[in-house]
Amino acid sequence: MSSSERPKEFYIDEKWDACIDLALRRVVYGGLAGGAAALVLFRGGGARAASLAFGTGFGAGSAYTDCQRELADTLPKPPK
Repeated sequence: MSSSERPKEFYIDEKWDACIDLALRRVVYGGLAGGAAALVLFRGGGARAASLAFGTGFGAGSAYTDCQRELADTLPKPPK
């Protein structure tokens, strides 16, 4: 094995950095999309807040799913 080839366990910090970056971007973009929809579609404050929360939650859930898939092969499996 050459010095440039590392086991997949050593790539965990790069994967965490990518997941944090992905999560921040998707939460912000989801919040912006929810906020824009709230301004255009709703007049009440409660409905606007719900639309903003939905967009933010959608972005967070999407990032969580992708990061879970990305980190699944890197993290150790729990014993049964």
